[in-house]
Amino acid sequence: MEMMTVLGIIGVLTAISIPMLNNPVHRARKVARELTCDMQQTRMSAIKDNRDWAIVFDTGKKVYHICSDRGSDNAWSATGDNAIEKTIRFTGYAAGIQYGSGIATTSVSGGSFGDGVTYNYNVLSFNPRGTCSSGYVYIFYSNFSYAVGTLSTGIVRIKTWSKGGWR
Repeated sequence: MEMMTVLGIIGVLTAISIPMLNNPVHRARKVARELTCDMQQTRMSAIKDNRDWAIVFDTGKKVYHICSDRGSDNAWSATGDNAIEKTIRFTGYAAGIQYGSGIATTSVSGGSFGDGVTYNYNVLSFNPRGTCSSGYVYIFYSNFSYAVGTLSTGIVRIKTWSKGGWR
C-alpha cells in the first residue's frame, strides 16, 4: 500500500514538471545558461591548451560556434576554415528564441545592443591567460531577456531583465 502511495506521488510530480520543462521560456533560460557554461569552458580550454580559443556568434542563423583554431586565414570571424569544436543552434531549443534585447530598454554596459552581440566582429576570444575582451550577448524570447557576457578579466556573467533593470 505504501509503495502504491509513493508511486502515485511520483506520478503526480512528473505530470506537473514535464510541461514546465517544455516551456519555451524555460528553454530560453537554458540557452542563456548553456552559453554561460560554454564561455567558461572555452576560457578553460584556452588556458589548458595555451592558445587562443573563441566563440563566434552568427546572429543571422541564430547559432554560435566554439572554435579552437582560426584556420589558414587567421581570422575567427570567417568560420569556414576554423576548427569548430561545437555548434549551438537556438532553434534546437524553441522557435522564437533569438539574439537581441527583447523587452530590455538599456544595455548592461551602457553601449548599443546592435544585433544582440556587443563583441567586436561578433567574436569572443580568450587568450592563454584566460582574459578576453569585455562584452555581452543578448538573448530573448517573448517577454524574457537575458544578457550573458564577460569582463576583460575573463569572468563570465549572466543577467536577467526584470522590473526595468538587469539583475
